[in-house]
Amino acid sequence: MEVVMDGAGLSDHERRALSAIEADLEADRSLRRILRAAHAGPRRRVLAACLLGAVTLGLLVAAAVTVSPPLIWGFAAAWTLTVLLTLPLAGQWIRRRWQRREHAERL
Repeated sequence: MEVVMDGAGLSDHERRALSAIEADLEADRSLRRILRAAHAGPRRRVLAACLLGAVTLGLLVAAAVTVSPPLIWGFAAAWTLTVLLTLPLAGQWIRRRWQRREHAERL
């Protein structure tokens, strides 16, 4: 069941109340800042995952060439962080694809 909030079927009093609520939300600077930060967050996490992946790959190559224990441990730590950062991003990506597929099937 889909609900459409376009104001149709509302009384004049309800429309005025809805307009006042919308105006308050638009004027709220802290809410705008929170929404901007939430929107920019996934991009930063993807960028961080890519950078950490590059560092992890560099450590892998260096550890394989030198067989140095500190480099091997550094690679192990970087690999763990990369996996922990990437798994939630991959889950979100898969969830969005499934939701888009389900939405396309409904149309």
